[in-house]
Amino acid sequence: MTTQTTKTRTDLSQAEQACAEGESALERGDTSAAENHFTRALRLAGVGDGGATEGDGRGGDGWGHDAQGDAHAVDAVDAGGPERGIDVGSDAYGVDAGGPACGSPGTGGPPHGPDTYDLGTGGPTGVPDAESQAADRNAGTLVHGPDAETDADGRNAATPVPGRDVERDAYGLGARGSTDGSDTDRGMYGPGAGSPTRGPATGNPAHSPLPEGVARVVARAWTGVGRVWLARGEGAGAEAEFARAHALRPSAAGPLHWLGCAAAHRGDLAAAEHHLTASLACAVPHGRSLVQRAYVHARAGNPDSALGDLRAAASAGPLDDEARWLFAVLAGGSTREVALRLRRAALAALGGHDGDELRRRAAALLAAARGLDPGSWSSSPLYAVALVRGGCRAAAVALLDDAVRDDPSDYRVTHTLAVGLLNSGDAGSGSTWERCVAAWAALLHDAGFWAHVLESASRRYGVDVEPSLVPVLRAGLREALERCLPDDAGTRVALRPLLQREADAAKLLAAIGGFPAAGGGGAPLFCGPLRIAELGRSAEFGAFAAAWEQSFAIARTASASASVDARAQSFAAGSATSAEVEAETETGPEAGAEAEAEAETATATATATATATATATPSAASTSLTYAFSELGFARLLLGQDKAVDALAALSELRCPRCRARGGPGAGVVCEPACGRFDELNPGYAGVPDKHLRLSLDARGLALEARLSMGRSEMTSARPDFGAAAAYWRRALVHSREIDRYRETQTAIVDMALGAARAAHRDGRLSLAVSTLDATRSVIGANERGRLEGQLARVLADRGISVANDAEALLDRPAADLRRSVAFNPHLLRAQVSLGIVLRGLAAARWSSGSLSGARDTLREAVDQLTAALALFPDEPDLEELREAAVADLDHVMWQPDESEQ
Repeated sequence: MTTQTTKTRTDLSQAEQACAEGESALERGDTSAAENHFTRALRLAGVGDGGATEGDGRGGDGWGHDAQGDAHAVDAVDAGGPERGIDVGSDAYGVDAGGPACGSPGTGGPPHGPDTYDLGTGGPTGVPDAESQAADRNAGTLVHGPDAETDADGRNAATPVPGRDVERDAYGLGARGSTDGSDTDRGMYGPGAGSPTRGPATGNPAHSPLPEGVARVVARAWTGVGRVWLARGEGAGAEAEFARAHALRPSAAGPLHWLGCAAAHRGDLAAAEHHLTASLACAVPHGRSLVQRAYVHARAGNPDSALGDLRAAASAGPLDDEARWLFAVLAGGSTREVALRLRRAALAALGGHDGDELRRRAAALLAAARGLDPGSWSSSPLYAVALVRGGCRAAAVALLDDAVRDDPSDYRVTHTLAVGLLNSGDAGSGSTWERCVAAWAALLHDAGFWAHVLESASRRYGVDVEPSLVPVLRAGLREALERCLPDDAGTRVALRPLLQREADAAKLLAAIGGFPAAGGGGAPLFCGPLRIAELGRSAEFGAFAAAWEQSFAIARTASASASVDARAQSFAAGSATSAEVEAETETGPEAGAEAEAEAETATATATATATATATATPSAASTSLTYAFSELGFARLLLGQDKAVDALAALSELRCPRCRARGGPGAGVVCEPACGRFDELNPGYAGVPDKHLRLSLDARGLALEARLSMGRSEMTSARPDFGAAAAYWRRALVHSREIDRYRETQTAIVDMALGAARAAHRDGRLSLAVSTLDATRSVIGANERGRLEGQLARVLADRGISVANDAEALLDRPAADLRRSVAFNPHLLRAQVSLGIVLRGLAAARWSSGSLSGARDTLREAVDQLTAALALFPDEPDLEELREAAVADLDHVMWQPDESEQ
């Protein structure tokens, strides 16, 4: 080894600074940078390229992966040694590494034994439990001055210098300590480092004494290089470096401490105890040696010795969180206390530098705490994030499930659960995806969640975010969720319709103020039927829905009464408007258009009145909690999307998979009365007497609505198929008799037909309006036929007048329309007058064509028609004038010779 017997003060100062920088890099987990700093320190101290063997080729990722394990003593992953603690290859709980040290059978541990723990999950960052003392993570590390020797630069070695020659073990988890260039080896571990560069040995330090200042710096640098190797899982190389440092400075506690850590790392507990005891016997013992030796004793099955060491360490200064939970175990602390200590240690683990191993360590501690203290925790989302980041998503979901059951209205818990389930990936089962949909649907209409979103956005962007943006944000979130859901998740129903059903049900629940929390305390719920079933509150919701259905029924009764009054007003307004409309052939199209406009205005006014009255109270179909919170919700959703055929298909099977397996398919089939899943699938019916029968009847009612909708679609399509529409409606009427809804169905069909006819009438498509009304009249009984015939009379009159006013059109078709119009409604004055005019014109056309007999017959018909009209409208001048003209025409024609007769 090349040495320099004299070094300038500047070189030594720079070497010490390089060591401090290397220790700082170790604290950050940057082993590559740490190695460079320590190598530079050795070079400045005159020790070749590091005093190591060139081209060793070993290494790892700096966390003990793919090598011999890491340097963690409490939970040695892959190699029997965690990154924090004594590096004994397992923690005092004996989890995941080489056997338990206490609590397991035969180890003499405390009765609540950690053998029930399963450390191996990932961890959060955040505020620890209130019961855990807020102490520095590295509390318990004794900070002393340098060894009781004199520095080469003449400084008094007896003066304590904080952090001098205090070599931290790899259990420090980002330990805080002096970086002022003192002889302090810090705890380290971290990702992203390769193998250290090891140069050829240049001599044996035991036979080549160095000046004290140089020896101190070299030993410190060699110890740092050893810690780099230990962090990378290269235990043999690490021990070699620690041995060099110990040989160079036999009285220093740091190399001995780290030799103990390395021995524990490879499982040699006796050697580890020997080195750590030697470290404690030094003039300035290493501050972590007591705690590390306690871990060795715990793993070796000596809980009393371990407890003694921890008590001694606690008397010298506060223990860190890892030591505290072990102390609680060994001292016989309560299960609750140990669990809290474990949770505190998990959060402390994440307080250091970031890394996969730290996340796994934190998750392992949380999993152990979960084993001791199952159920809901405060700040559950925080711990759940820690578990997810540590690779324990299932444990995180279980924790959040417990939290949701404890407080289902807490949007923070629900949101964390929803995100965790959504990111479960393709590995998620059908039930997992259903729970995911239920969680997201519960957020879509939660006012607290959206208030938090707006507040966060306002804080992030520094501007006020208007609440009016919530509907847009909600729609965007829903669309994004639909894109994320898989097409085939193995669920009973496709996920996108399932999400729509849940979201619509949650919206309906939000509109009535939400479902009250259990026991009457807490915020209400705004969720769908899946969440109700998960919470086991189907029976409660059934009673809640039944109460609301009663209020809906009362409101519908009032609405029906108002609708009847509005309909009467509509009829009166329509009759008054059309009573005096006249459209003679000679007056041209202007009069007909004016009459049509007046009729349209009256109809629109009456329709608006009826619509406003009908919508004053929500309809039973759109607001039924029983429908929305049941299997019928899917059919209702499809009907709302004008997918009547799909709705009928959804109604064809309403049973659970078990009941479906026991019986064959059938329309409207529901679960058997003894089925235990009926309330779970249909919470809206759980509080209804004869719930199975009620569900079956409601399903048939929805099937009836689907058929009515299919008929309407055929009639109002771009190319109407009146035959198909009539067929659907005939089947619907037959169906309605079976469920005692015949009159109601007739009224619905007539309303649809009248609406379609009015729309066509307003658009000037008079023939379409006539065909619509004719097709509907062919399937409707006498009870509702009068409404159709009244409208049909008006439409036929308008079409007859319109065609008759066309100078080039023949009058046979207008005459036929007006005859039918008068037959349907003889009180329609404009139809009576127009028919008289058209018949006179038709008689003149036949006379002109040479058919004298045809003219006579037509004039006789005109006289008879006008005479009958005068009986209904006596003293009507237009009718009297037309009748006198028709009689005169008939007298004139009767005296004309008929050539056909001659």
